[in-house]
This record gives sequence, structure tokens and C-alpha cells, in this order.
Amino acid sequence: MSQQYKVKGTDGNEYGPVSTEELHQWIAQNRCTRDSLVEADGSGEWVPIATLPEFHGALASSPSTSEPATPKADSGVSTLIPYKNTSALIAYYLGVFCIICPPILCIPALILGIKGLRNARENPEAKGTAHAWIGILSGSFFLILSIVVSVMIAINA
Repeated sequence: MSQQYKVKGTDGNEYGPVSTEELHQWIAQNRCTRDSLVEADGSGEWVPIATLPEFHGALASSPSTSEPATPKADSGVSTLIPYKNTSALIAYYLGVFCIICPPILCIPALILGIKGLRNARENPEAKGTAHAWIGILSGSFFLILSIVVSVMIAINA
């Protein structure tokens, strides 16, 4: 009788039990990769399939391991519109609209700009550094301008 395995999928669900032969087929079909977790015969220990010697040959000939993984191309859209960094994007628009009503929009533009800048530094793929800086700078400028104008009005009154 062939050894039986359970496989933990990327969705977190357990599949099996399956035989060694069936698991070889799954590797050939790219249903399992080197990092797929398996449990042998109910041992209770989940290990990457690459650590099991009976699958080394199948993993070596597997198409997923013979070609290096390439990241998806971004196509530059996220640089123009940082959709992965909503704080920076909203800060940008609030900063631009600070011209219309400075005191109301300046403080949120500053806060979201700082938050967006932090997010862009922690997650470079999120982009949005320029958008965050525009929110911070325009929010600061129009906030100071509105304070100066308010003080000038109060002095002249």
C-alpha cells in the first residue's frame, strides 16, 4: 500500500488523503509546488514537499521550478495613480482642493499625506510618495496662509 498524504492548499484548506503517485501527478500539473505543505500518514507534522526525498525528482522536472518566478509588470499606472496607497491619493486631492476652502481640508491633507508617505516608505510597491508630499506641502501652505489672512483680518477689524 502506498503512503498517503494530506496537502494544505494556498486557500488554507486540506486536500487528501492522496497517494504518492497522485501527488506526483499534482506536481506535474503545477497543483503543488516546492513550498506546498504536506502531512504524511497523519503524522500531524506539516512540512514543505521539497523536504521529502520521494518528491525530489518530480520537483526537479516540474515546470514551476525550472523557470524563475517573474513578478507581474506594473505598467506604470500605479506611479501616476497610486491606487495601492489611498492615503497619499486622498491627501493629494485634498491638498489641491485646499485652494477652495483651506481651513477645512488642510488638516486632513496633512494627516493623510504623512500617513501616505509612511505607507510608501514601508511598502515601496504602493508608490504615492509624490502624491503624499503634494498633500503635505499644499495642506501646510494653505493652512498657514489661512491663519495669516485670519490674523490680518482680525488686526484690521
